[in-house]
This record gives sequence, structure tokens and C-alpha cells, in this order.
Amino acid sequence: MSAQADKSAAFLKKVFRNFYQDNAHMVSPPPQPEAREFGYWSLDRWEMVRHLSFKSAEEVRAEIARVVPLHVYRSAAYYQYPSAPMEEKGWLAADLIFDIDADHLNLPCVSQHTYRICTVHGLLDADAKTCPRCGSAAKEVDWVCDKCLSAARSETRRLVEILVEELGVEEESLMVGFSGNRGYHVVAYSEDYLALDSLARKDLVGYLMCVGLSPALLGLPGRRTGRGRPRLELLPRPVLTEAGWRGRIVRRIYSILQKSDAAKELSKYMNILDEVRAAWSEEPDWTIAPYGFWAILVEMAIGQEALKIDPVVTTDIHRLLRMSGTLNGKTGLLAKKVPLESIEDFDPLTECVVLPRDSRVRVRVAYSPGFRLGGEEFDEILEPRSLELPVFAAAYLIARGLATIESS
Repeated sequence: MSAQADKSAAFLKKVFRNFYQDNAHMVSPPPQPEAREFGYWSLDRWEMVRHLSFKSAEEVRAEIARVVPLHVYRSAAYYQYPSAPMEEKGWLAADLIFDIDADHLNLPCVSQHTYRICTVHGLLDADAKTCPRCGSAAKEVDWVCDKCLSAARSETRRLVEILVEELGVEEESLMVGFSGNRGYHVVAYSEDYLALDSLARKDLVGYLMCVGLSPALLGLPGRRTGRGRPRLELLPRPVLTEAGWRGRIVRRIYSILQKSDAAKELSKYMNILDEVRAAWSEEPDWTIAPYGFWAILVEMAIGQEALKIDPVVTTDIHRLLRMSGTLNGKTGLLAKKVPLESIEDFDPLTECVVLPRDSRVRVRVAYSPGFRLGGEEFDEILEPRSLELPVFAAAYLIARGLATIESS
């Protein structure tokens, strides 16, 4: 590490240590911690330390306060011997876990959130490999905006609704947590799913992500590769209140029809769009439009209804998951549990700011987009410069790789 990087790491360790010493009670180990594997990213050794086990939640909290890690993880699995090598742990079961990340949501803004910077000379061209002024290697930095976080939160809410309403998962067994960076985790501590192997979890992921869904099997009009099409009047009538995938697809079709830009995808049928929209507002009916019109809409609806979860996370029965109540080393924000009833209104850029607000520190910022954090607005910084920032904002930029500490 450079001297500046060493200073910045020391600064993060200092503020992280102060947080854990004063707020150890916020660290939230999972149920049955004695059967879990724990791991963390060491700020001192700059490497992952894992295969750790503890007898109680209190031991977990004490260890975190002692080592002051950059990131803290725990297993979704339960083991006989959690500190043993992976092949000797003795897998017993695993919680059902889901990861929703803004990167998976195909948002138009995501492509604008990767920056290349020189820590001395600031923002570089998007394809730069080195700084043209000093020749140093370009540093790639990822960002996340309000739109990203809002979309991830909405997707999380949809996942919870489907788990509860379609799959029968008990609300009291669900834990939703903000990751501290760009997404959310959902954990089902339900005995019904603990023993599922990777293949069974893959099937569940396929259902949620709508992998290989055939509209015809649901009595829906869809694109056909063979000869012939079913007659629309013979298909089950679309019902907005119907449960399951069929009901969700029908409701999504209704939603698409009501949007003013629906014509972009249905330009061939613009002459009937208003008539169909009016008819569906009163009583949905397939026969009001040609088969091809509905085939396009069904395909659009399936694409929009398919959940954007990370399939690898859910199917991996040995997965380590960020632990709630710990700081995310990429932002300095708290990985925080979110009550199910509060998901819709949860604002992580306010509620997960736990580092000091009343003290300031001088940093050198190479570049920074404008951002909102902790109830404050921070302007875009286009050219490298030194300035004083509240500790929580300084830690946010330093952890993201956009700033370095100048004084402590």
C-alpha cells in the first residue's frame, strides 16, 4: 500500500473500532451461531479469514470488536464442525437465502456508475487503462445512486410478497437486510427449506426467475414455434385477482397497457391500443385484440415479472452472507435488518448512516459524483481537491476508493 492508502486504512480502522466498541449490541449474529462458520476481511492482513466458529453471539461480538474487520460474514449453513476445512465440516442444513443487487436489475443508470480515476489527477476516460499525465494504472470505482437503491428495494418487496403469498413462507421466519452497499438479502429461517439440496434450490430459483415458462401451460397466448395457434375464445379468461404466475402475468399486462409508452413495444398495433386499454379497464378479455398482440404482451409481462435474484447465492448451500449489524467496508454503512412492514419506506442512505456526524476530517477527493447521505447533500467534485467532510461522508468516499485521508 502507498502511504496515503495506509493512512486511509488506518482511518477506517479507527472509526470502525469506535463504532464496534460503542455499539457491539447492534451486531446481529444469526440463530444457532455455534453451528455457523464465520469469516471476515482483515484490515491488517488485507485478506479473508474464515472457518471461524464461536459458542455464542456474545463471542461473535467480542471477536469483531477485537479484530475490527472491514467486512463480516456468516454461513447460511449449519455444520457439525464449523471451524473444520470445508470437506470435513459435516453439513447439516442451510437457510434459504436470496441476494438482490442493483447490478442485476438491468437499470439504464448502472452503466453510468463505473468510473476510472487516477488518485492524483482525478477522473479519466471510461476506457482509460492508465493516467495520461502520470502513467499510473487507472483505478475502477463502482457507484450506486438513489434509483439503483430504490429499484433494489422494490424488487426485494416483490420477492417477499411472492415468498409469503405464493410459496407459503411464514412472515415471522423471514429476515430482510440491507447489505450496506447496493442491495438486499432475504433469509428464510423456515424448517420447510432447511434440508433442500442445491438442485431443489435451483428449481425454486427457476420458478422465481421464470426460467423456461411456457405461456401455453398457463392458458396464455404466447409466441409459438410450431404450427397453429389456440383460439383466443377457448383460452381461460384473464382474471386480475388470480393467484400465481398466471395472475401476475395478467396484472402486468394490465399495467403495461395503462402506460403511455406502451405503443413503443406495440407499434404494429397502435390503431387498436386505445380500444384495448379501455376494454381491459372494464373487463379483461383476450378476444378484443389479435393473437400476435397478446403474444408480445405476454412475453413483455413475463420478462418484467421474473424476479432478478442472484441464482448462485440461493443454490450455494455453503454460502457466506454478510452479517447484519456490521459495517460494510465498501461504504461504511451499516448492514441493517429491515422490518417487513417498513421495506417500502426504508431509506438506507439515511437509516444506515451510523458513523459520526458531528466531527469532520480533511480528505483529498480525486473525483466524486454528487450524492445524498445522512440527510445531507454533497456536490459533485470534478477536479481533485482537499476539503473537510463529516466522518460518515469521508468514510463513504474513502471506502469507495474516491478519496484518501489527509489528517486524522
